[in-house]
Amino acid sequence: MFCEPVTSYEILSIVSTFHNNKSPGPDNVGPKLLKCVISDIVYPLVHIYNLSFSSGCVPQSLKIAKVIPLYKKGTKSIPGNYRPISLLHFIFDKILEKLMFKRLYSFLQQHSVLHPYQYGFRKHHSTSLALII
Repeated sequence: MFCEPVTSYEILSIVSTFHNNKSPGPDNVGPKLLKCVISDIVYPLVHIYNLSFSSGCVPQSLKIAKVIPLYKKGTKSIPGNYRPISLLHFIFDKILEKLMFKRLYSFLQQHSVLHPYQYGFRKHHSTSLALII
């Protein structure tokens, strides 16, 4: 599978869809801050994402997560009553995920890899449509 090169327009359109109220990851860069500086960093991001696609490697810094405990139920002083939540580098990792998703989904559509009766997780194919057919 060949990945089309990333364009600055693609990154700008992805960033514009992010909600400002999302929490930042370990790098403390949130959507609101990224939207303020995106015009200054879009070309380095294009270069990094294109290198990632051409080499097939994800940068190590995008694999780091901040793990925080989230209270479930019971006594708050018992560690077993918490579950771990991993906060990834939300912004930069999410951009890479969306770019790759677009390319992978396009490849699957063009080469008819998905079965015609695959209804879940596809545009214009709901699971309720499977009940009708």
